[in-house]
Amino acid sequence: MKQFILKNIVLAVILALTLVGSIVLMVFCEGKRRTVTESMATIDENARIIESIDSARKPNSVEESETKIKADTEVLSKKNVQIYRHFGKPYRPALLKLLKNIASPAELKVELPLDPSLVAKPKPKVEPEEGEEEGEEEVADAKPATPEPPTDEEKAVFECALDSGNMVKLDPETKQPADVRRVVLSFDEDTLRGMLADLYKEIHQESEDDTFVIPDTIQSERSQLFEKLFNQIIEAPEVVNPARAEDFRKAAAAKFAQAFAIFREDVQAHTLENVNDRVAHELFLDALGLPRLMRQRDCKNYIDFLYEKYLASDVIPGLPEDDPIERERLVQDFIYGKNLNRQALPVPEMVIPIIRNFQIKEDLFRRMKDAGIKQLLSMNAGVFYGSTMDSDAEGPILSFTYTLEMTASMDAINAFINSLQGAYKTDRVYVINDIKFSAPYEDLINANAVVASHTDSLGTTVRRTTAQGGIPGAPPADNNATQQQTAAEQAAAALSTSTYDLTDPHHPEYGKVLVGEVRDEIKCTIVVNYLFYRADNITPQ
Repeated sequence: MKQFILKNIVLAVILALTLVGSIVLMVFCEGKRRTVTESMATIDENARIIESIDSARKPNSVEESETKIKADTEVLSKKNVQIYRHFGKPYRPALLKLLKNIASPAELKVELPLDPSLVAKPKPKVEPEEGEEEGEEEVADAKPATPEPPTDEEKAVFECALDSGNMVKLDPETKQPADVRRVVLSFDEDTLRGMLADLYKEIHQESEDDTFVIPDTIQSERSQLFEKLFNQIIEAPEVVNPARAEDFRKAAAAKFAQAFAIFREDVQAHTLENVNDRVAHELFLDALGLPRLMRQRDCKNYIDFLYEKYLASDVIPGLPEDDPIERERLVQDFIYGKNLNRQALPVPEMVIPIIRNFQIKEDLFRRMKDAGIKQLLSMNAGVFYGSTMDSDAEGPILSFTYTLEMTASMDAINAFINSLQGAYKTDRVYVINDIKFSAPYEDLINANAVVASHTDSLGTTVRRTTAQGGIPGAPPADNNATQQQTAAEQAAAALSTSTYDLTDPHHPEYGKVLVGEVRDEIKCTIVVNYLFYRADNITPQ
């Protein structure tokens, strides 16, 4: 055996290494087998636990399942409404900013003129009931001499002084609140919408008559709605001590007035209309779902006012400055169009669509101006009243179609299209249906001239190259070999030369723009739809 091993030493070493390797592999395999076995045992144990839990748990009854399904459906519906509120709600960003401001515990440092009807709003006097003496009423409402210390809940909404007589005062010169203590007004959008809807129902009872009539008192009704809603907003919550309720109302009124001044400024930045206090009240109600409405005479004055504003401003791109007659014709065409008669009063059904169309048009004008559009040639409002997205006439979404014809550079057109696509960030949704490009006739002639000159120079190059018997950029060819080429070979060489000239990256004219070199005179026609969600409006219009 020893002699065999000595004679076959290499084989013996190989066998020894094989044995050692086999033992190591067997150890590793055993370890993996134990791991897999333990894992399978764990899986089986977990399966038994899950099975026992499932068997112990009773399935939901039909009533419980229906309740949970209804709850999930309600949550989904609310989420859908929140998404749809981005469709045609231009004043909503300013509204959400106002809600954020009044809910902030910090004081608002505003150097804006405040609505005097909102600051330090006095509490309405309650007339004593019949048989009740006025003196008894005053005694009943008298504040205690020493109010109780504020609770933690009260401090969370009102940082008040122990002296309840320390009222909010106005600076006699600036008319700004001289002492506005910290007050928190926690309201969300849905809560305010519900409050306004209830107030609207109190004033307007349901009627079976479907005739749309604008009452002569529409302006006073809207003012009354805003005032009632405002009084509910600044009303002291239950956690505030009754002895300090009036102080809370005054501080809350001042806080709301400051936030409302910011709201009015934000809205003014997006319209040519003079947003005074009355208009700001109406736009605030509009942001909460009550469409703005005015009498027919006021609507005509509203149109004429904006017409004069557009005529005197540069909001519409490309209006001629040295031709007042053409400028007036274009503005009149853009503002009145084919749907409005400049001399006649609009019918009642047209008032709300007129206001909406003017909002959309101004937004389009401003986006074109900001994008650098050179000139707006025409604007056609195809659907004045708006059309539903489906066959249902009472569908939740209205679509307003506009055909815009303009001239601009390609970069400006791209910027305008990007602005329309990103308008959802400001709660406006545009859908571009069609885009057409064309160039002026003069540009086409110039482009043809460029192509012709390039062809002539290319033909000269080909002829020169063929005569020399070589290709530009190629090494010198043997003249004897060139002279021996047949006519067919010379034609093939010329063809390859022309192809070579057009595709060679090192050629001086490689990549030269032949057509469309003039980029500032492109004519573009865009058909765009503006989507408006009306399902959550307080009124059906």
